[in-house]
Amino acid sequence: MAAGAVLAASGVVAGVVVAAAPASAGPASAAAARVVLVNQCSGKGQVRPHPNIALPGCMPSNEGIGKVSWTSWGSTAFGKGDLEVNSCTPTCASGKYIKYPILIVLWRARPWQGGGRYFSRMTWIYTGKRPRHAAVTHTLTWPAAAN
Repeated sequence: MAAGAVLAASGVVAGVVVAAAPASAGPASAAAARVVLVNQCSGKGQVRPHPNIALPGCMPSNEGIGKVSWTSWGSTAFGKGDLEVNSCTPTCASGKYIKYPILIVLWRARPWQGGGRYFSRMTWIYTGKRPRHAAVTHTLTWPAAAN
């Protein structure tokens, strides 16, 4: 069931990744600091988002990426964290979250209306256990709604 939830979320995400928040301080390079992750619901961007990234972002979800730590942030961003999936057993309200360790890559920066650029792709790579039927890597594409 958790594997199905992970796979279903990939179609639901539709570009919604970070909580609405103003851009925060990032790396020293002004150009690199302007590459943001955009919340498609609010249209706001954020550099090096908070350690907990909600999926799908605008609404409560049974999935999320938690304990994120970024190792670099520039034209591509790299980090690690846990994909957390609610087992929904016996129900989603009483289910337990199962954590799957992942590496995170944000890439393919595109022009953003707020100035600078936003990441249009996120790939995660499972580094240990993963949901049954899930591929080792998974890529999400964010639409040009941020333009």
